[in-house]
Amino acid sequence: MPTIKAGAAKKAVAVGDLISPDVSNPGSGIISIVSNFFCDKMSNTEKNIDRRQLFKELFSLVGNTVADYAGKKVDRVMPKTNYLRPPGAIEEAEFLAKCTRCDECIKVCPAKAIKRSQGLFDAAIGTPIIIPKESPCVLCNGLLCITACKEGALLPVEGVSKAKMGVARITPTNCMAWEGQDCQHCFIKCPLQGDAIYQDDGKPVINAEKCVGCGVCEYVCNTVNSSCAIKITAKRGM
Repeated sequence: MPTIKAGAAKKAVAVGDLISPDVSNPGSGIISIVSNFFCDKMSNTEKNIDRRQLFKELFSLVGNTVADYAGKKVDRVMPKTNYLRPPGAIEEAEFLAKCTRCDECIKVCPAKAIKRSQGLFDAAIGTPIIIPKESPCVLCNGLLCITACKEGALLPVEGVSKAKMGVARITPTNCMAWEGQDCQHCFIKCPLQGDAIYQDDGKPVINAEKCVGCGVCEYVCNTVNSSCAIKITAKRGM
């Protein structure tokens, strides 16, 4: 297995204060925390260190730090975004602390809906997200992503109807059915058809209490409608 040589990270300390959420404490920045972590791990040993274990510990440390900042409502450390978390995701601050960015949920997703979050200096980098318009959650049998998560960032739910990720909202002026045209794509494709989406005189209506925000309706609407009429809003603790 690839390893990291001791002493390789000491040069990073000089840039330790590039990001600091606390101006009165320059050493509290994320880069400083990471630098100190590497130095602590490597300063007293010349042995090879298991890379996978090292980065697992690092992500856990950063996650816990970010969770603490989030509790203090430091928005620029954990910016609010509109991506979805996989089914069973716990409250966001705790999720960031527990998720080790292991990619196991990504690997088992049969629809390839779960992706790694990308970005620059974003606390969510590397964590699993779902972008409905690109590839929605299909609420697979057994919700394999939850089974794959061993760290507790995704917790078991009582069936797919309880896998709350968000809620769909329809903009009637963009909806072909609401404008008098014959379109039932979102209704037909909904995994919770009749519960999450039902029809009223041929028009789709969202039941916000039963919609889990899988994103199938947004995805299919986006394929047939030039102005997508459905948008999933994430429902998770921030």
